[in-house]
Amino acid sequence: LFVQLENTVEGLVHVSYMLDDYYHYTEEHQALIGEMTGKVYRIGDKVKVKVTNVNIDERSIDFQLV
Repeated sequence: LFVQLENTVEGLVHVSYMLDDYYHYTEEHQALIGEMTGKVYRIGDKVKVKVTNVNIDERSIDFQLV
């Protein structure tokens, strides 16, 4: 799940950090859908995240949903 903060910083919430369910990507809906909860994440959804890792050499940031 790629996220963009209001200050235009971009990063990734890896599905392995989405611990509340097992998520599948569906091309038809262009969404991640939780297997047990039915929770849906789509492009443009607002989410709250916290930083879990910053790699300056690779210029990457990892986030976790909160």
